[in-house]
Amino acid sequence: MTDTSKTPPPEPYDLDKCTIKIVLLLHPCKIDTKDSDCTIAVSTHNDLPLTKIVERSQLDLPKPIKDLLEELKADLPQREFHARVKQSKTSKQKTSHTAKSGRNFSAN
Repeated sequence: MTDTSKTPPPEPYDLDKCTIKIVLLLHPCKIDTKDSDCTIAVSTHNDLPLTKIVERSQLDLPKPIKDLLEELKADLPQREFHARVKQSKTSKQKTSHTAKSGRNFSAN
């Protein structure tokens, strides 16, 4: 029987043999232009990332990322609806909990 609780050996500090984490933050468009900033961060081994801020127009995103962004864009109205429903439920629970506690915080 194999022991699966063992942690895997650490990855080497070799770019071709370790996991590379790449994060893109696409910021909203600037007010005075139609372009926006993009923060790019890269790292390995949970180390501090190297970062750079560029204009989004400088990026040539690969098709799979463009496709996912289009899918996300189409899904945003549904996501907004669910976020509002969740927020409404949370507000109602807080109001109900406060009313049920019967606490009176006014000075007598």
